[in-house]
Amino acid sequence: MAARTAPVATPDAAAASASGAVSLVGLLGETRAALVEHLHAEGARTVAELAAHLGISAVAVRRHLGVLGDEGLVAECAPRATAGRPAACFALTDRAARLFPASYDRFAREALEYLTATEGRQGLLRFLRWRLDREADALVAAVGDGPLPERMARLAAALSAAGFAAEVAPVAADRPVLQLVQRHCAIEDVAREHPEICAHEAAAFARVLGGDVRLSRRETIAGGATACVCTVVPRDGAPPGPDPAA
Repeated sequence: MAARTAPVATPDAAAASASGAVSLVGLLGETRAALVEHLHAEGARTVAELAAHLGISAVAVRRHLGVLGDEGLVAECAPRATAGRPAACFALTDRAARLFPASYDRFAREALEYLTATEGRQGLLRFLRWRLDREADALVAAVGDGPLPERMARLAAALSAAGFAAEVAPVAADRPVLQLVQRHCAIEDVAREHPEICAHEAAAFARVLGGDVRLSRRETIAGGATACVCTVVPRDGAPPGPDPAA
């Protein structure tokens, strides 16, 4: 491909979809935004087709594709059969799909409302307990065992990968107390209407970190705080490793 231009100012995956109102033009520039929107609407396209749609040269299209490819937003796919030599096609990646607003929060909220209406509050609580078990099972393998700071660091990394922008912070230099701070909530709208989700999530973290710690949560984004904060305190005389069954 041709020489690269300035890199795309792509957003963090969680921040890009948090409001659903991110401007592609502001993120990518007018031409690359038009290119991405066309690929999103029409699927894989050749350089010639993109050049005709955008009204620019094939060389310019390849330059823009190179920048988008470097940012992981566009990838070359299988050539399309033509009357002559097969032409290479380009399509959006899964990462690029995150630039477009989704309605998962609305779908989840409606599903919980339907569950509450048909099964009652107890049905909702049974679902949340089931979700807690699945979440804990998925996280325990990523967290593993070892010293508490290392476990919490791995838990924060797993949560950040899921879009929760988590980090670990000490409470004080002379105290073995740590805080798990989540600065973004990927399910904020749902959690605001169903605060039980926050309590069950904290219970999942306690299970994953193990029986040698006490975990409490008093601040949540859904409750109006700027971050979800879990305080983790070691239990005296408890075993050193996590006990997911505790």
